[in-house]
This record gives sequence, structure tokens and C-alpha cells, in this order.
Amino acid sequence: MDRIGRYRIVKEIGRGAMGIVYLATDPTIGRSVAIKTVRLRDVDNAQQREKLRERLFREARSAGVLSHPNIVTIYDMAEEDGVAYISMEYVDGPTFEDIMATGKPVEAGKMFAILRQTATALDYAHSKGIIHRDIKPANIMLGRDGNVKVTDFGIAKINAAADSYTMTGTLVGTPNYMSPEQVQGTEVTGRSDQFSLAVIAYEILTGERPFPGEQLSTVVYKIVAEEPVSPQRLNRTLGPYVEGVLRKGLSKKPGNRYRTCAEFVGSLETTCASTKGWTTMARGASLNMSTMAGIGQKQAIPDPPAQKRPPRKEPERKGSKILPLAAAFLMVVGVFSLLTWQGGEGTPETPSAAPSSAPKQEEPVKKTPPEEPKPAAKESPEPAGTKPAVETPEPLAPKAAAKPDKPSPMRPLDEGGTPAKVPAPVKAVVRPSTPRAAGKAQDVSVSTYPSGANAVIDGGDGPSCVTPCTLQVPPGRHSLSLQLEGYQEERRDLHVGDEAQEEPLISLRKTAGVLMITTVPEGATITINNKVQSQKTPAQINLPPGSYTVMVDKDGRRAVDRVDIRNGNTNFLKITLE
Repeated sequence: MDRIGRYRIVKEIGRGAMGIVYLATDPTIGRSVAIKTVRLRDVDNAQQREKLRERLFREARSAGVLSHPNIVTIYDMAEEDGVAYISMEYVDGPTFEDIMATGKPVEAGKMFAILRQTATALDYAHSKGIIHRDIKPANIMLGRDGNVKVTDFGIAKINAAADSYTMTGTLVGTPNYMSPEQVQGTEVTGRSDQFSLAVIAYEILTGERPFPGEQLSTVVYKIVAEEPVSPQRLNRTLGPYVEGVLRKGLSKKPGNRYRTCAEFVGSLETTCASTKGWTTMARGASLNMSTMAGIGQKQAIPDPPAQKRPPRKEPERKGSKILPLAAAFLMVVGVFSLLTWQGGEGTPETPSAAPSSAPKQEEPVKKTPPEEPKPAAKESPEPAGTKPAVETPEPLAPKAAAKPDKPSPMRPLDEGGTPAKVPAPVKAVVRPSTPRAAGKAQDVSVSTYPSGANAVIDGGDGPSCVTPCTLQVPPGRHSLSLQLEGYQEERRDLHVGDEAQEEPLISLRKTAGVLMITTVPEGATITINNKVQSQKTPAQINLPPGSYTVMVDKDGRRAVDRVDIRNGNTNFLKITLE
């Protein structure tokens, strides 16, 4: 094939399950374009053929309504001789997948530049009611100038009643990067794309995907039901706060994730900046390192405990033997003294037989003692001896009745001797403490980067403090607001239970807006308020709120414009140099 429509084919640059991608030239204006084709005539099934056509044109319709420097521009779509195609902006660089597949770690600066631009593009698409639904490294392209281009909106969902191209319950997308709600076929929002972006970030930082598996069913189950391996186990340079950001972005429930993709990336970037010595990892490197380290550690760690355990067990065994012997000795002495007190001079012989349990049960202990003390009480009515002797049968009756209960201390002997009695009072103390905790205010530790933010619970109706600090918050659902001059207000939902908890480090973002600037032609120098910028068009620049004079120039051609930046807003400026 040397031509399709009006486009002249230069070469094949990609091939996939749906079709072939060509580099072509538009002879009308001499522009290089990428042509994505689907050979519908090769599909015999009419229904399948229509699905392929619809998906290709859906991509054109979805991306066609988006005008963003970080989204591949769609120029045209048509069908000719059984071949459906769309022409789009040609990106003269690799995909992010190509970069990650080199076996080298992605540089930190490059990682955040890619994630930041991708997040900005996705948030823009979400603001237009379009959800990509297939964010993965292969759909993130990089131009030679380092500018990111998000492509392949083929399974995008347009949030409009008249334009819903999503088939409910149909599994579409790349499984390893899909969100739980997408896997389950439930409602999908922009936070689904955020989940996919968090999977990519996890993979760059740890070298492994958070939900690996050889079978589709395994991957799907892990996405829905399992938490990923702790990033710190795979990459020891990552601190707990970095892990907290990743876990929030990978939350099973969309409502627990960040509000926007840019907020997720910004929080991750700020948290990494506060973590000393952190690094990224090459794909597969963490698994090899953890496996090798794990083998060495697991063989080294058990040895010391194996040497320490015997001496620990020996005193326990000795103690377990001494304590039962001591208990038995005390029991014998107690029985001996009891019988001596009860029977007088004739009873010392009975204790000698007392150690054998059988004679002890056969002896009429209750009958013999009462008959002997009564005459003794009548013959010598002395006040000191007779009254206790007469009164003792009544206390002796419960003590004699308690003899069958004496095996109760013997029950612990079966489980390790008398020390088994110790857990009983401990349990009695722990159990009441649990209900006491219910309804009781718990400690909630809050920390921010930078510190010094004013932390307020429930909009001022609850306690407040200055970070880092600890708040006393009653169990239940609460809102946490963080305010610091020069930074955007951050809000978090708290779910306080019956135990103290520590919130992950919350990264505060400086008050700023985003200026997306493009020029025709590209590559123009940018000057903002008389300060030359390091980037050239197209560029993405973060600026504090305010009014700015923007000047662009290239090859002697110059243009000046003004722009007002508001906090949290993205401004798009397209200038044609004449």
C-alpha cells in the first residue's frame, strides 16, 4: 500500500491486534501524519466488523473534541475500500513502554515530567467529560522535545447522555492497569484513570506491577480483592509517606483516591522530595533484588534465633517443673496441717496416707472428725480450744467440698503448670478496655510537608492544631482541612475507629495555576514578565496566581499576550507567529 485516501504512505511504524499504523504525508500542506488503519474487509463477522469500525471512529470523536498540548491531535477519519482509518498528529519519539523496557531505571526528573504532563492531559479530558479508560505506558508517547502525548482514546467513555459509547459489563482496557470499578463493570469516573496512573508510578518506583499475574482471572482478582505488596519491600529507599501516597492513588474505592490526577502526581512529587535518598528501579530489578536478599536474609536470620531459643526454653521448662512441684508440696502441707488441726494427735497418721488419692477418697473424713471433737468439747469446756473445735466442722464442710475443686489448679498443669493462672486476670483486664474505647475520642496524628499548617476538624466544629500535631477525634466520619499561607487548602476524609491512628504525610501544594502555551510554528522562546523561560513551545508552566505578560518569538517573529492565572486553573494560550 503506497497511498490511503489523499495521504501518501512513507513506511509502517506500528502493528497491533486491530490494525497497522503508518507514517504518511499529507500532500495538501506537506505535513507528516500518523495513519491508524483497520482492515474491515478482512473481518467476516459483520457484527465484529461494525465493532472495530465503531471503536476506531470513537477514538477520533473522543480525541477530536480535545485540544491540548499533551493529547495527540486528530485530523481526519474516513473509510475507503474496506479500510477504516484516522489521521493524527505524528509523534517522533518512543512510547513510555519503550523507555521502561530498556531495563534501566527511569530518571526521577523524567518520571515526574512524564507523569505531570500525563496527569494534566487526563484532567483536561475529564473536564470535557471524557475518560480515557486505557492509560498504560504504551499509550503515553514522548516527542523528541520531551513533550508528552497521550494517545489511543479508542475505548474512551464520553460522559454525556447522548454519547455513551461504553458497553456496561464489558471488560475493555489493559488488565494490569485497570481500576477495580472498570474490572467489575461499574460506573467509571476520572479517578479510574488516576488509578491507572498510580499503577504506572508504582511500577517505575518499585520495578514491579502492583497486581501481577499470568492469568487474566488472577490479575482481576488481585485488582479487586488484594492490596499490592508494600513498595518499601520492593524498594527500600522509599519511605512510608511515599507508600501512603501510592496506596491512596491505588485505593479500591474511587472516593478514597485523590480528587484529580494532578493532585496525585503533585503529592507524590512533594513527598518524594522530602524523602532522602529515594531512587527509581528498573523493571524487574526489585524482584531479583528482593529474591536474592530474601534468600540471604531468610537463611541468616533463623540461625541466631535457633541458638537463642534453647537457653530461653530451658529456664521455662525448669520453671514449669519447679512450679508444679512447689504447688504439690504446698497442697500436701495444707492437707497435713488441715487434718492435724481437725483430728488432733490421731490424724498425723492419716496425712501419711493422704498422698495416695484413693485412700483419701475412701476415708470418712466428714464422719470421724465430728464424733471426736464433740466429746472433747464436753470433757474440757475450755474457752480457747472448744469453741473453735465446735465451729470448725462448718468451715471444714465447704473446704472438704472444695477438695474436688482442687483439681482446678491441676487443669493449668496440663497446659504448662500453674503459670497458666496468670493469663486469666490479664484477659479480665483487657476485655473491659475494649468496650470502654467505643465512643471515646482517639488520637489522630497529622503531619504535613511543609509543616506549620493549621489542621481543623469538621470545619472548625471540632478540634484544631498546627502540624505536626495530634488531635483528639471521636470515632466516626470526619473531615480534615489543612491551611497554610501560600499553599492550596487540602481536605481529607477521616474514618476514626476505636484505636489511635496516624495519617500519611500530606503534601501541600503551592497556590498556582498552569499555563499551557503553544505556538505556530513550535519551538518559540517564551518570556514571562520579562523573564526568559527554560522551556520552548509547546510548554507547560506552573505560575502563582496573578496577571502575566507572555512574549514568544522565533526567527525574528514575535507576539505578546496577557493571561490571568488563578489558583488550580489551567490556562491555554495558542499564539500564531506572523
